[in-house]
Amino acid sequence: MQLRENSLRKGERYYRTGRVLWVVKSGEKLFSKVLGTYPYYVEVDLETGKNICTCPLGGECKHVAAVLTAYERGAYFEALSGDAEVFPEATAMEFLSEVPELALDVTIKELRFALSTDESGSEVARLFLRALKLTRKTGREEALLILKETLEEYRHVFSDYELTIKLEEELRDVEASFQKAL
Repeated sequence: MQLRENSLRKGERYYRTGRVLWVVKSGEKLFSKVLGTYPYYVEVDLETGKNICTCPLGGECKHVAAVLTAYERGAYFEALSGDAEVFPEATAMEFLSEVPELALDVTIKELRFALSTDESGSEVARLFLRALKLTRKTGREEALLILKETLEEYRHVFSDYELTIKLEEELRDVEASFQKAL
């Protein structure tokens, strides 16, 4: 595989700025989710160099370069089952569930990204609820500030949603649990 210099440079920047959410290695293949204009899914065959990306270019792009950079730097999960080729995201989530602090970081990255791309608010709400659960699980009170800011932006766009009120209640419940712990 011969990626253009421009793609390699942009891929390196994508990796450094945390746009590669996760990479799963299964056999000699890599599977990944990268935040570009939209979330893109990447597959790379390390033996043949063949790759595909769900971006408009279809592969040989900065998203593929970012995944290869992550792999070269050791930032990947090694899949233990063959299901990773069919369900790479489920495999990544299984690994992340073992490290709740990392899962929270990944979820917050994805949540902040979804704020700019999710027109219905559904994905933001799903990620927000996951982030709340992980915040409670990890005890990382500093995440509450990020979640408050996120909810403020969500409220601005989806002020007429009943869901917004429910998310506010959920946030208050988690904040209260931290107050009780003090």
